[in-house]
Amino acid sequence: MNAIKCVLLSVGCAVMFSGCSTSQDKWQKKRPPLVKVVGIVTFNGEPLSKATVALHPLGGNYAAFGQSGSNGRFTLETFEPGDGAVAGNYAVTVTKAKLEYEPDPVNPDTKPPLYQSEQSMIPDTYSVVATSGLTATIPSTGNADINLSLTGQPGELKIIADRRNNR
Repeated sequence: MNAIKCVLLSVGCAVMFSGCSTSQDKWQKKRPPLVKVVGIVTFNGEPLSKATVALHPLGGNYAAFGQSGSNGRFTLETFEPGDGAVAGNYAVTVTKAKLEYEPDPVNPDTKPPLYQSEQSMIPDTYSVVATSGLTATIPSTGNADINLSLTGQPGELKIIADRRNNR
C-alpha cells in the first residue's frame, strides 16, 4: 500500500511541476506583440520631470504608462519595465502632483492627519481622458516617439485636511 502511495505522489508531483519548467507561463504566452515607445513631455517649454504618462487604448485592451525623468524623457511599459505598448490608437493623460502630508505628532495614526493637501503641477485637464486633448498612435512596426507639449497654469491647491489650528 505504501508503494502505491509513493508512486501516486511521485506522478502527482511530476504532473504538477511539469508546467513550471518552461520559460513563459500561460499569461506571458497570451501577451500581444509590443512596440518600443519613448517620448518627452514638456510643460511651458521646459522638461517635465516625475510626471506619469498614461496611454488609454481606444478600442483595445492594454494600457501603457511611464514616468518621466529629470529631462522629461519617458519609456512606456505595458507588462514589464520598458517593454513598450501595443500598436493602436490611444488617448493620453499626464499627471504630476505635489502632495503634502503632516501627521499628528501626538498620534501619527490619527485620521485625518494634521494637514494634507494636493496640487496638480500642470493644468487639471491633462489628467482626464475626456479633457486632455492628447492622443498617440503607436505603429505596428518599428519604434514610436511621442512628443507631448503641455501649456497653462498649475492646478489649484486643494486642502484635504487642516487641523493645525485645533491643537
